[in-house]
Amino acid sequence: MSYTTDVMKLISNPDEFFSEMKSRDAKLSRPALIVLLLATLVALNQYVLVSKVSEAVPEKLQTFFKIGGYIGIAGSFIGVFAVWLIIAAIMHGLSAFFEGRGDFRRTFEFTGYGFLPSLIGSLITTSMSLYYITNAEIPEISLAQLQSPDAVKAAVLSIIPRDLIYSNLIINIAVTSWSLTIWTFALRHARELELREAFICASMPTMLFAVYQVWSILKLL
Repeated sequence: MSYTTDVMKLISNPDEFFSEMKSRDAKLSRPALIVLLLATLVALNQYVLVSKVSEAVPEKLQTFFKIGGYIGIAGSFIGVFAVWLIIAAIMHGLSAFFEGRGDFRRTFEFTGYGFLPSLIGSLITTSMSLYYITNAEIPEISLAQLQSPDAVKAAVLSIIPRDLIYSNLIINIAVTSWSLTIWTFALRHARELELREAFICASMPTMLFAVYQVWSILKLL
């Protein structure tokens, strides 16, 4: 079965998708590709933002500003894979309370597919963000203003309007709900649980993931 066909079935019928997948050998390359693309979009968005803001920073500080920004970008890129591992580990551990059966490799594999909604959502939000960022005129930031978090925040908000932030928030809530659905069926088949049990195990890390995403967006306001 082709990758495209599998993705379409994952979107339209995740229960059947994971039911078929568990009869195959665990293969991490496909979910890893989803997570890799998501991490790339996250890094791309941050790179463009850092590059834009650096234009307003005093020239003698631009190099240091960019280095700090690039370190943050690298951290965010790696962080997406870390989130995959953490969510899979939490779900796998919680499922043990319901006598879940199945090894962690399978849980890790199936959990990776739950980032497909985030990838689709990021394609939308990143496209909108890049449009605003590349066309924005950012005010010059003085050395004194750089020492004030509020000044830097105001500069970022001059690039990304509040309407876009609220739009991203709504999209992220929808994406998280969709991910919860996929993770519920993923855990059901990876650990041989009842649907209710799988939902309970999947909902806890999903809520933590959602709170982190919402906080990351709201702190810009």
